[in-house]
Amino acid sequence: MIRQRTFFLIDDLLFEVEKPEITLRKIRVAQVKFENEEYKKLRRKYNEDIFHLEKFPDGWHIEKRE
Repeated sequence: MIRQRTFFLIDDLLFEVEKPEITLRKIRVAQVKFENEEYKKLRRKYNEDIFHLEKFPDGWHIEKRE
């Protein structure tokens, strides 16, 4: 019998699991990693001394500091 791979796609995140189960903890860890990567990219583009970066459920909110 050939081993088959199982993949899940949730919110543009791809998961490979050995069993056709996925835990909520794995989803949350992957989402945090993805959010951290987004934040790193935004920090390169926007200086944090000048801009305030904040994550909301609908996306990133960037505003200029006064």
